[in-house]
Amino acid sequence: MRNGSHVELLDSVGASSFEDALAPLLLAWRAEPRVEPSALALALEAALKAREAAASSVELVWTGPASDAATTLNTTAVLFRIIRRSEKRLLLMSYSAFPIPGLVDELQAACDRGVSVRLVLESVFESGNRLTIDAAAPFALVRGRAAFYTWPHALRQPGAVMHVKCAVADSRTALVTSANLTERGVDANFELGTYFEDSPLPQQIERHIDALAARDVLIAM
Repeated sequence: MRNGSHVELLDSVGASSFEDALAPLLLAWRAEPRVEPSALALALEAALKAREAAASSVELVWTGPASDAATTLNTTAVLFRIIRRSEKRLLLMSYSAFPIPGLVDELQAACDRGVSVRLVLESVFESGNRLTIDAAAPFALVRGRAAFYTWPHALRQPGAVMHVKCAVADSRTALVTSANLTERGVDANFELGTYFEDSPLPQQIERHIDALAARDVLIAM
């Protein structure tokens, strides 16, 4: 195999700036010339994906009394962190909602930064009166700045509700939780969730909700 092919491989994987780091690998490859460049490139790609996966963060999020048996993040803190760090897109979903101190202020600040804010919420009518107050009610101050969506009653099976609770920002961070957007949910109840950062999951959630909205499975409130 020609030595020039080593350079071609580095170019093909965009790794020319990492020649020093790859030197041991190239030495090993020269000792085993039967390995095709495409196979080595595939191995490098797999190693990169493994490194990215290792760098991602998945942490337990909890509302309620703490214990010494597990390290957990606070639901309120994680929710506000996601909102404050949002730069382009922010998605909040909840079955019910009541005022949470500071939450609307954070959403207004996100809108001021130019963040596209979407709220997918349950409503009294669409829930068949299972709710007594629209989940959108606490967010009246961001009407006209944020986009509000709900799941039409006509598209539901009997008794079905919009029961998702999550916060997602910029396809990068996500909180998936049992806690509704209520003060009790984020600060008093027993509630369990998971925080994802630099994981494929936030983007998957965003794309799924985008697709449902595009098909009018979710409609503007």
